[in-house]
Amino acid sequence: MMTMRTPLPRCEEMCDVADRRTRTSSTRGVNRIVWILVFMAAACSPSSTPETSPREATADTGGGAPRTFALGEFPPFPEGSLPDSIADALQAALDATVEDGTFNGVTAAVIVADRGSWAGAAGTAEGRPLTADSPTPTHSSGKTIIAAEVLRLDEDGLLDLDDLASEYLPPELRFFDANGATIRQVLGMRSGIPALKEFTPDGGYYPAERASTAVEVFRMLPEPRRSPPTRAGYASTNYVLLGAIIEHVTGRPLAEVLYSDVLDHPGLDGFDYLVEDALAADGYGVRATPGALARWGYELYGGFVISDASLREMIDFQGEWYGLGVMDLSSEYATFAVGHEGESSAPQCCSMIRLVAMPEEGVVISVQANTASTDTLYDTYNNDLVRLTQVLADAAEG
Repeated sequence: MMTMRTPLPRCEEMCDVADRRTRTSSTRGVNRIVWILVFMAAACSPSSTPETSPREATADTGGGAPRTFALGEFPPFPEGSLPDSIADALQAALDATVEDGTFNGVTAAVIVADRGSWAGAAGTAEGRPLTADSPTPTHSSGKTIIAAEVLRLDEDGLLDLDDLASEYLPPELRFFDANGATIRQVLGMRSGIPALKEFTPDGGYYPAERASTAVEVFRMLPEPRRSPPTRAGYASTNYVLLGAIIEHVTGRPLAEVLYSDVLDHPGLDGFDYLVEDALAADGYGVRATPGALARWGYELYGGFVISDASLREMIDFQGEWYGLGVMDLSSEYATFAVGHEGESSAPQCCSMIRLVAMPEEGVVISVQANTASTDTLYDTYNNDLVRLTQVLADAAEG
C-alpha cells in the first residue's frame, strides 16, 4: 500500500473554471456563523465529549496506539455506527443549514475508519422531505467512478493510458481524433478537447442534455484551440469520450460494466444509473444515496478498488488541481484531501455535491445539497458546501 504524508499544493489557476472557483464573501456569513455555533454547542457539550482523543484507539478498536491512516491504507469498512453524541452533532449541523436558509435540503454521510459511519438528512428536494436513504444526483463526482474503471481496464491490459485515445473509439466515432490526446490526458482534463459551455449563464448544460448519443456530442464540438498536453481545463466531454472507450473495449453498455466491476463492492447498491450509456460518464443521470456515495469514496481512496500503482497515478496532480478523475482539495481542509465536487447545470437547477476523503484522518464525507438558485451563485453555495464538510469533519473526529 502507498503512503502519502504531506499535503499536496493546489494550483490556484484553474484554467477554464477559475472564475467559478474564486472564493467570494457570502451575504449569509452571519447565518453561517450561527449554524456553526449550533454545531459547536452540540459537539462540545459535556454529554457529547468523547472520552478519548480523536487520534487514539478506543476500546472498540483495541489497544492504545494512535490511529494513523494513509491513502490506500484504510482498514476494512467499519460496520458499526458512530457514537450517538457524534451523530447528534452531525445532524445538528445539517439541521442548522436548512433552518437558516443556507440550503433547501441536504443529505450527508460520514465514515470514520475504525470507528463507524453515519448518514442523515434535513429539509426537502422537489417538495419532498429528504431522508438518509434519499437518492440524489451525483453530478460530476460520478467522474471518479469512470476514472477508476479506466484505470482498472489499464491494469487488466485492455488499454494503455499512454496510447492515443482515438485508437480505442468505436467505428462510429472514428471521425473524431480526440485532438491527438492520450487516454491519460483525457482522464486528466489535459486533452484540449473543447467543452460544451457547461455551467455558463448563457445556458450551460451536460452533454446528455443536448445530445442523444455520444456520436452527436462530438459532432457538435467546435474545433480545439489547444494541443495536448494542456494545463488542466475542465470539460465533461473528456469523460463522455472515456465512456465510449469503456463501452467499446468491453463490448457492453457503460452502466453494466460499472455495476459488474468497480461498483461491485458491498454497500454500493445505492447507485442508480438512469442513463445507462456513455452519456452518463460525466455524472449525468446518476443517483446515489449519501451512504453509497461516501462508501464509494472509502473503498476507492482506501485502496479496495484499484491497485496501489493506479491510485498513485490517480493522485498525480502534476502541480495542478486535477489528477485522473480526482481533485486536490487540500487547500480547503488544511490537510491532505482528495475528492470531487459537482453541480447541476442551469437547465436542471439546482443542486451541488461534494465527495471528500481525508486519508490521514481516515475520514470520508459526502454532501448533496439542494440549493435555491442557479449556478450564477456558484461561489456562495460552494463556500457554504465546503464549510459544511469542514464542520462535519470536525464533528466526526470528536
